[in-house]
Amino acid sequence: MPRFQAGFTLVELMVTIAVAAILLTVGVPSLKSLYDGYRGSSSISQIQQTLAFARNQAVSYGRPVWVCAAGDITSSTKSCGSDWKKGIWVYFTEDSKIEVIKVVDAFNSNDNVKGGSYEFRADGMGADASKSVTFIYCPNNESTASRSAVVSPSGMVREGPDNQTCN
Repeated sequence: MPRFQAGFTLVELMVTIAVAAILLTVGVPSLKSLYDGYRGSSSISQIQQTLAFARNQAVSYGRPVWVCAAGDITSSTKSCGSDWKKGIWVYFTEDSKIEVIKVVDAFNSNDNVKGGSYEFRADGMGADASKSVTFIYCPNNESTASRSAVVSPSGMVREGPDNQTCN
């Protein structure tokens, strides 16, 4: 009596691999844009939470608190930077020294972040009654998946319009 062996033939295996390759070719680009959108949303959410934290600290401690781009730290001094991709500092001043109370680590190196320093007064309002600041996060430096957050002169943090440019 003949015995049958279970398994795949070489032709079946090659067809399966070809179908899988076609599906991956079609699916991977859409997954990349999905990932970029998620990264933009989560990063702008982190920025909003940091701004809300800074405002709460100003009110809680009854002193001005600043938000700026992470800068240089030496043994004796700290100074804010200008590249928001390197992260964010929340700080207050004590005896003419910067006391950093929160640090947000650097963002993805392929992304771009645009923002401006902001000062919260002790009452939670912005120090400049005419100044609102917009933070924009652009994954892969593209405006199509960008997200933004706006801090109003009253110190309120809210979502801003999407798809803005970071340049």
